[in-house]
Amino acid sequence: MRWIKRFLLTLPFAIAVVLTVLMASADQFHLHREHIAGYGFLFGSPWAWLLDRPGLFAVHNRKLIALSGYVVILWIPAALYSACIWLVFAAIREFRGLR
Repeated sequence: MRWIKRFLLTLPFAIAVVLTVLMASADQFHLHREHIAGYGFLFGSPWAWLLDRPGLFAVHNRKLIALSGYVVILWIPAALYSACIWLVFAAIREFRGLR
């Protein structure tokens, strides 16, 4: 059970790593950026209500704008997914303790 728990907790971060690498290198490998960006938005769409705030990141540097896009679209949702999975495991552990 311990390995399954660790795997499920790190899975959102692994997906974020893969999508970040694919988005950053889409032009070099002649991939369709629109499809990869769609997967990124699909990954972060359940958290859009939380992350879609005007002025969340107000920067004027192009590289920082791209970095903040990756953070908002991929990395914050990965952390939120992992936190939700952890909460489910904590609730299961507490439920087992009550019996």
